[in-house]
Amino acid sequence: MGIKVSTIELKEIDVIQLEDGTFEKRFINVKKYPAFLTNRALATGRNMGITKTSLITELILIQGLLGPEDDIDTENLTTEQAEAIDFSRYLPVIYLGIIGANKKLDLSYDDFLDQYHGDFEETLNDYIALVEPYISQNPNEFKKGLEQSTKKKRKKAKRK
Repeated sequence: MGIKVSTIELKEIDVIQLEDGTFEKRFINVKKYPAFLTNRALATGRNMGITKTSLITELILIQGLLGPEDDIDTENLTTEQAEAIDFSRYLPVIYLGIIGANKKLDLSYDDFLDQYHGDFEETLNDYIALVEPYISQNPNEFKKGLEQSTKKKRKKAKRK
């Protein structure tokens, strides 16, 4: 089974002055990039210090937010879930997806931040599209397995 390849759009902002003296923002140099996460990209993110929490933990929190039609149920958020919706945490993962699929691309994280202009919904969708293929198709079984492996580690740590 192949990895699903996402598409991320990067673009520059150009501000022009209109005849009436007001300014308008326009996007220029729009370019689409293939994106998927690789071990090399994840290690790069860790080494750069731009990924601070587990991608899996964040995805589980997001999955708890999704309603039956894969939309976010914002009315019934727990504090933990509300904290998970900090899209600045998703930007590094989107960047890593781009550099994972484009090994020879010379794009620094700062350059990425200058060129990625997704709104909240687009950012969340890009993040989920990159991370979701790497977990079990059944999120409840995945979460259960993760919890069980965590419990085993905690028990071993207590014995010492």
